[in-house]
Amino acid sequence: MNSSKVLYERHGTIALVTLDDPERRNALSREIVRGMSNALDTALRDGARSVVIAAAGTAFCAGANIDDLRNGWMESPDPAEDPAVMFRRIAEFERPVIAAVHGAAVGGGMELTLACDLVVAAESAWFSMPELGHGVIPNTGLALLARVVGMRRAFEIILTRRRVSSEEALNIGLVNRVLPESEVLDGALSLAAQIVESVPPGALKAARLNLRAHAAIDWDRVLRSPLDVPSEEWQEGLDAFTQKRAPEYGRFWERRAM
Repeated sequence: MNSSKVLYERHGTIALVTLDDPERRNALSREIVRGMSNALDTALRDGARSVVIAAAGTAFCAGANIDDLRNGWMESPDPAEDPAVMFRRIAEFERPVIAAVHGAAVGGGMELTLACDLVVAAESAWFSMPELGHGVIPNTGLALLARVVGMRRAFEIILTRRRVSSEEALNIGLVNRVLPESEVLDGALSLAAQIVESVPPGALKAARLNLRAHAAIDWDRVLRSPLDVPSEEWQEGLDAFTQKRAPEYGRFWERRAM
């Protein structure tokens, strides 16, 4: 099974799912979300014991497709095309999921890594959540980041929108391993095989199920939280991004002060 933007292949007992829209730096689009969901379905039918998510081109994933954000994702997303629904599917998937990250993992790309169980990153990898600067929120990141790196670091990463290098990501627990870029995919596949070849499926499923249960996420709030952002603010942020100018948020602050 392959969509035009998501590729699926088997490496022994491991399913490899590759984001394949390098011209747009694998920005999450409706097509990629659908393709990812289809690939996960195929992995289950195929009897894959684990899934590795990788990406083609120079970036892992450069965030959300802005055209799709402006065209319904912020207010009335189709569940079949909603990135947050996809992230939940990955987080609650029946098999271990490992991200193999190189280059940028920005916004939705960073959220994708957070939804995975484990992350193997290239030395070149970096992570960022720039959403607030565009007048939107990383709704899944708000739910998942603090439980990975702690509340203080989560606030700082989300509020400052700065880049986190692979070295720092390893130090704060955002990734599990850092390797040279040429070794990342093989490293992720090897890690997946190491896990599933030495434990039975029922015990593995129970361990993952209970780890998630002890750090429960309110997915209903994740799905509805974009509606907490005033529409005029995210419209200005996305307009500014599209027009390659600085956003003008001053008027919104002035109204709040009145």
